Amino acid sequence: MGVVKTQVKDHNEYQQILNEHPLVIVLFTSLSCEACLGADTRFKNIAEKYADRVKSMLLKTETTPKIEGVDGTPTLVIYKDGLEVENIKGIGDPTPSKDPNIANEQDVLLAGVFSEYSAGLPTTPA
Repeated sequence: MGVVKTQVKDHNEYQQILNEHPLVIVLFTSLSCEACLGADTRFKNIAEKYADRVKSMLLKTETTPKIEGVDGTPTLVIYKDGLEVENIKGIGDPTPSKDPNIANEQDVLLAGVFSEYSAGLPTTPA
């Protein structure tokens, strides 16, 4: 399904991706967003683990057509069968945990979303 797509040229391409994949998880970030710092890397790392079941997109709002429901960053949007099923505004504190055994809030939220929504989906051969 592909790990992470980082650019869409227009609404048609965006909708085509949503329609072609049973599960799409999109993280919208922006250059001016402090809470987005490090979120790109965290998202990519988790998305790689689910690449056989989830189509992931990491999009910068500065270079992406305006998407309905995305009015701030970071915003995480989950689509199943082309339809939005969840829109999460803010993905937690990006600050690393002081306890090395505990991930930060963003890691926990992202891992939970990927795990929850991909459960039961068939894997795609590499």
